[in-house]
Amino acid sequence: MRAKLRPWETPDEAASVVRTFELSEGGMSIYAGETLVVGTRLIAEFSLPNGKGLLKINAIVRNRRGFRCGLEFVDMAEYERTEICRYLSTLADVIEI
Repeated sequence: MRAKLRPWETPDEAASVVRTFELSEGGMSIYAGETLVVGTRLIAEFSLPNGKGLLKINAIVRNRRGFRCGLEFVDMAEYERTEICRYLSTLADVIEI
């Protein structure tokens, strides 16, 4: 999936587009074309296949190796967590978890 990342403090700044690699209810890993510093606070915006709309989730860069970064979701609304869990449960028939 594609996602947009925006700075947490100034969400009106231009977003960078990244590719997601892994997704869980607690975070995601991404490939970013620009260097993201560990500890950076971001807003991750993405839509899930067959989802109910755009999710905008606060995240913190927790680790980085090259262009691959791990984001931890923080202060998630319950509907965001529910939507991610719903999507992940649809994958149980496709992949072995």
